[in-house]
Amino acid sequence: MKYQKIITKITNGSLSRGQLNRLRENAQRKLSEGDKEATSVIDALNNGQASDDYVLFMGFCPGADFNERLDIEWKEKGVCRFDYTESEVQLERFERIFPGDLVVLKKREVFGKTMKLYGHGRVTEICYDEDNIRYLKVDWSDQETIIEVPLMGANSTVDIKSMDDIEDNMPEEYFKWLELEEIKG
Repeated sequence: MKYQKIITKITNGSLSRGQLNRLRENAQRKLSEGDKEATSVIDALNNGQASDDYVLFMGFCPGADFNERLDIEWKEKGVCRFDYTESEVQLERFERIFPGDLVVLKKREVFGKTMKLYGHGRVTEICYDEDNIRYLKVDWSDQETIIEVPLMGANSTVDIKSMDDIEDNMPEEYFKWLELEEIKG
């Protein structure tokens, strides 16, 4: 197979998020140019894990309306979606998420100060629906406790933070809520 060496690097988790994103762009370009073997690279990328960790703080209430919340459906179906394709900046952020990344469901509570967290799970796979819209398969935790923590990031649906940022800015309560106290230590 023409791309076996790079597929091996993807599957063993040795490439950074930036490297994986560049590979995806190159593979999609090669596929559009007629290189059918590029499909195997894209398949590996859909299941590959980056060597660096990120947390996706994901809003789940369209229009900030809690009555329209999507988190219950997402948890039942084992998915996380961002269907507001008109927002190119947020769509680009959403496309930077890979298997192994943590998704934390958030809703802004006190404007500019705090957010409430409603659940979390690990991305297991990248998928595409019948309209070729990317979504995440997520193994959601069954933990149902809701906590309020400092707001991290902008006022947007899709906020990505590095583990370094989180370790520097989140209280111990957050790590206990995740049941990952050893991360902070």
